[in-house]
Amino acid sequence: MKTGTNRDTGAAIGGVPYLRQRLYDVINTPLGSLVGRREFGSRFYELVDRNVAPRFHMDAYIRLSDAINNPANGLEDFRLSEMVVERVGPAHFGITISGTSTEGESITMDGLMYE
Repeated sequence: MKTGTNRDTGAAIGGVPYLRQRLYDVINTPLGSLVGRREFGSRFYELVDRNVAPRFHMDAYIRLSDAINNPANGLEDFRLSEMVVERVGPAHFGITISGTSTEGESITMDGLMYE
């Protein structure tokens, strides 16, 4: 897995904590909003004002899987297998993501937030 810098402390981090940070950044960055990297981000923001119905969950899965599989987002060391999205407040969603690393390690991250 990749290593990088913790956005809060500036310390070096790697493994699952760094993957969690990268997933959070991708989910919360609207696609096309970064001037120098228009391909970075996700289209999850398009779902914020929609009713949470069966179609919502499929649309959320599609948008998040597209973001995870987008090479511009740098998440090639993670393969998505399951996802659960729950509305926790107005325009706030809790996301649980499960998958495997490229090394075959099973990974589950809960409490990812779209804010």
